[in-house]
Amino acid sequence: MIPESTHTDNRFGTRGRIIQHLLLGKKTVEQLAKTLDVTKNAVRAQISLLMREGLVEAKGEMKGTRRPARVYGIRAGADVGSSKAYPVVLSQLVRVLADRMTSRQLESILKDVGRGMAAAVASPTGSGRERVAGALKVLRSLGSNAKVSDEGGKIVITGNGCPISRVVETDERSCAVMESFLAGLTGLPVVERCDHGERPNCRFEITVPPRK
Repeated sequence: MIPESTHTDNRFGTRGRIIQHLLLGKKTVEQLAKTLDVTKNAVRAQISLLMREGLVEAKGEMKGTRRPARVYGIRAGADVGSSKAYPVVLSQLVRVLADRMTSRQLESILKDVGRGMAAAVASPTGSGRERVAGALKVLRSLGSNAKVSDEGGKIVITGNGCPISRVVETDERSCAVMESFLAGLTGLPVVERCDHGERPNCRFEITVPPRK
């Protein structure tokens, strides 16, 4: 019998690998985390997003060591294909919105999108720095290769590349989505300082008050 783990490909990232495993059968968060060798929080973050998108749903519970564990599976009729159309559609949507709205209206909508994304995942807890570290894990679970550093009294999250680069190439104001997303996750002031050149690179500066 072929081990289940050989049915997946790491190139798809945590999200894609979760979908692949759920296509094989229902799983708990703990089972997915163990199989994919990631944290349970990373799996929960992806499951929350997938449920919000209507791709995954709870399929009941199974007996656990302490208490019943919720089991998840692919929602009946859900489209879980890896279509390349999504980035194209999103970039064109932003282009149309930009043509029909004022700059302030567009940025307000983009920030609302980021806040909605943050509300869909489990927010990190702890001190300010711990919340930033938790937000970094969420970013990585979404396929980002972001890293964190201290610069001039601020915590800076940078990434070689951009997880929404196709949209940012259409309109650099789209970075407001990720700025708002990080602010929602951390509960801290976040300022976007991204490189909007030929190949967009992320840079977000986060201010952590001394007592937070």
